[in-house]
Amino acid sequence: MPSDPVLTIGMPVYNAQRFLAKALDSFLAQTFTDFELLISDNASTDGTEAICREYAKRDPRIRYFRNEKNMGAGWNFRRVYSLANGKYYKSAAHDDFLEPTFLEVCIRALEADPDLVLAHSRTKVVSPTGALVEYYEWPLRFDSPDPLVRWHDLLLNDHMCFQIFGVFRLDALQQCPPQGSYVNSDGVLLAQMGLLGRFWESDEFLFFNTRHENQSSQTVPSRLKSGGFRLIHRHGTLPCPEWWDPAKTHVVTFPEFRQLYEYAASVKRSRLTLSQKVRAYALMLPWVKKHFRRMMKDLIIAADQILFNYQNRRAARRLEKQTPRSPQGKMV
Repeated sequence: MPSDPVLTIGMPVYNAQRFLAKALDSFLAQTFTDFELLISDNASTDGTEAICREYAKRDPRIRYFRNEKNMGAGWNFRRVYSLANGKYYKSAAHDDFLEPTFLEVCIRALEADPDLVLAHSRTKVVSPTGALVEYYEWPLRFDSPDPLVRWHDLLLNDHMCFQIFGVFRLDALQQCPPQGSYVNSDGVLLAQMGLLGRFWESDEFLFFNTRHENQSSQTVPSRLKSGGFRLIHRHGTLPCPEWWDPAKTHVVTFPEFRQLYEYAASVKRSRLTLSQKVRAYALMLPWVKKHFRRMMKDLIIAADQILFNYQNRRAARRLEKQTPRSPQGKMV
């Protein structure tokens, strides 16, 4: 029986046909080859399934799983993570791709320094055609030996969380709760990892993020796509809660308050000393000040969600009254 691979790559997908082949080709072209690639398909309705099955047939390192219904991005991230067998773990998006040396460079860094919990590279943002949009530069002190310095920067800098697609040391990642189904759960997970250990970033631009109109960060809630009167035509931090979990389409959520709770819980669970925990909690005060207006907007959006739910219930009752029934009382 073959031994477990050094690296597990987990790729949750949904209607990913536009960029999927390019992403898969970039993994199969890696100079580091000892990996398994697990794809979990959230019941795609386009050509995603055919692409995945073709690649799985071509390369035994690829395993394809298809869900019966769309369970949301959060569930799907956890699904592939739960199947990981490697010493290291990397999450992957269908619309990002890598230079051939990305995995080799990251794993070499992790092997050389056991105190590292995550390795990544600098990021190029590109258009759907592959044209350069920008070299993403956002300095963070996640390589500091002081966990509070790492916590400060990962908590208070509105960075793009590209490091979530780096290579994690799996035994370190397993010390944190799996990524949740709430807004900015990737940022919270990175902050939790920052409390555990140092990150490393290559000076080379080996990771490519594709900026396009259908990427997750552009997903808006259903209440803004519907007709009817709206209290507010704005949304909270994207992607919206229902992208993370479709069951939250009609649930009243408070994303900013949830993040605050998760950050506080992260400090409580950490291995910091008591004095360090006090300082870590103190650093959350600037976060509250910075996010105060967003938290107040959460309250208005919650009120509009309640209105949206009421409008939907009324529409459903009207439809029920207008639908003829059979003699047995069933709708026809």
